Amino acid sequence: MWEKKEKAGKIWYELSLDSDAIVLQGTKSFDPLEEIQGERCGLRQIHSSVIHKARCGIKLVGDGIFTDDVNIIIYVKTADCLPIILYHPMRRVLAILHAGWKGTLLKITKKFFLRMKNDLKLEVSDWIVAFGPCIGRKDYEVGPEVYDLFEFEELTGVHVHKNRYFLDLKEANINEMRKIGVSTLYDFPEETYSSDNLYSYRKGDKERNITAGKIIKP
Repeated sequence: MWEKKEKAGKIWYELSLDSDAIVLQGTKSFDPLEEIQGERCGLRQIHSSVIHKARCGIKLVGDGIFTDDVNIIIYVKTADCLPIILYHPMRRVLAILHAGWKGTLLKITKKFFLRMKNDLKLEVSDWIVAFGPCIGRKDYEVGPEVYDLFEFEELTGVHVHKNRYFLDLKEANINEMRKIGVSTLYDFPEETYSSDNLYSYRKGDKERNITAGKIIKP
């Protein structure tokens, strides 16, 4: 689960997976890429369901990244979208996905688990999943077209209140992952829009919260 840390005016969160992996959630006052030693490997995020195995020195375009290499730090940047951390403790594979409404609609989590099963023979039920910070439902108003698209894909998460539409990114992704067998999932204790510690695009912030992780032991 996530544990809040404070030191020298900085606030951040650490995710307890096991002793073989580290995941840090950045905030306005904390950049995890400055704290973890290793070669950085990120993405040019495009709100897709494209997933890459981390390869440093190459410009990767997509919204999911995974590694089993102890020398590589993987990360995504978000400011209201949902970062999803996935860890396989037996095979020591770490992944981070970026899921906004488009990535959720494209079922990025389902595509990740399918790829892991096909390529690495890893069963869905063995993964540990954790959410990073995202915008809460009450603050995430979307258009009726998003409601229609989610209905068409048989996805939950869009709620109607007084002819207005509000999307719950956590609910949509939780329900989709439960359908395919995810059993261990940890939530994040803060939401971007309502927190003073986190960047929120809908509040006008230009910077991004960084979710970063690394395998410590091979």
